[in-house]
Amino acid sequence: NPFLYSVSIVNVQSQRFELSGADAITFLTQDGFTVQAEGTLEFNLQLDKVALLSHEVGDMDDILQKIILPSARGFSRIEGSKKVATEFIVGESRQAFQNSLEAYLKGVCAPWGISLNSVLIRDIFAPQEVAAIIRARELAVQEAKKIDQQIVQAKSLAELGKQKSLAERNSKVVAAETERIQKKIAAEQSRAEITIAAETRLTVAATELKAAEAEAAAKLAKAEADRKVVEARTTAEAEVMKREVAVYSDERDYLRARLYEKTAPRVTDVVTADDPREMMGIPAKSTFANEKGGAK
Repeated sequence: NPFLYSVSIVNVQSQRFELSGADAITFLTQDGFTVQAEGTLEFNLQLDKVALLSHEVGDMDDILQKIILPSARGFSRIEGSKKVATEFIVGESRQAFQNSLEAYLKGVCAPWGISLNSVLIRDIFAPQEVAAIIRARELAVQEAKKIDQQIVQAKSLAELGKQKSLAERNSKVVAAETERIQKKIAAEQSRAEITIAAETRLTVAATELKAAEAEAAAKLAKAEADRKVVEARTTAEAEVMKREVAVYSDERDYLRARLYEKTAPRVTDVVTADDPREMMGIPAKSTFANEKGGAK
């Protein structure tokens, strides 16, 4: 039976469909303006469900016109009626609308065996009067952001300059403090060296002084001892001499006796005069002999 089986060629590779021109999505906003959205849909058919999908829906164009595009337009009309026109022109609202549309279409297409890979909304066209206002406001916002960024940059540069100046000042302070500490340490070392040298010289001088004092004391003690010895000897000799002199009535007799004592042992010959009263020019009779009765 030729009507029992049907063979169709279906492309299961990734497909792209442009939402532009007559296929662009058009909807009314909450404030009554007509907004047109253009973008790109990317999808592919699941291999395990492609036969049933082809049988129930049709070829690739039928899939687009019966499932994907009606779902996209219906969702856009519903979501578009919830917001005013200005909300679809700014970047944040456009991105939110794109994400919501993609999530909705994935949920619709998955049961049919259609994998929706991505949804991209490139442009949203609003009425010119609204677009001009929004564009001016967007430019003002962008300019304000630019100015804010410049202010932040200027503050950053000022802070950087401040930090750089502070770092340079701190570096100079550290260098000056380091130099001061080095000079202080050098001065303390020099002072310590001078003090140690002075103390060393003082110690040496004190030692030399003690040695000199000890030497002087020893010399004084020796001199005193010598003096005492000489004094004792002189005193003894004087005492002996005094006793010897005391024997004679006249000191001249003592001297004569000492002379005879020293010269007599060496006399070998005697030459004398005829004068019996003298011997070698020395009186023969001493005063001591005359006083005692004369010498014979």
